[in-house]
Amino acid sequence: MNMLRWFFSALVFSFFIALVGMANSGNTLLSQASADDKERKLHPEIVKLEKHFAGVEFDLKRKSHLLRKMRMEQFITQAKQADLRGWDRKRDDYVERAENVLSHHLTQYATHISQESQTYTLSSS
Repeated sequence: MNMLRWFFSALVFSFFIALVGMANSGNTLLSQASADDKERKLHPEIVKLEKHFAGVEFDLKRKSHLLRKMRMEQFITQAKQADLRGWDRKRDDYVERAENVLSHHLTQYATHISQESQTYTLSSS
């Protein structure tokens, strides 16, 4: 009989904990983006980064270019979400990562174009 009482008490207590968890949904612990956040202006660094990203050419036939473009898009998306949630350090980190990938891509692309032009010039001579 005593064992049955313990079991029933544990069952009621577990049900109570589950009910409180469902009612609260953890909203007090997590910062969540809401629908009105889409109207909020983004941080100027993100806007500048998107502007630069839009002007960059990617040869999607090359795997390295495709991967760089996908990583940049992911970092920009994460930076926007962090900005909407007010996570400044994460936003700055994602912006910095995207800028590093962009810088690397532009350096590699310029080197590749330079090598192609030298090859073309030598072959045409």
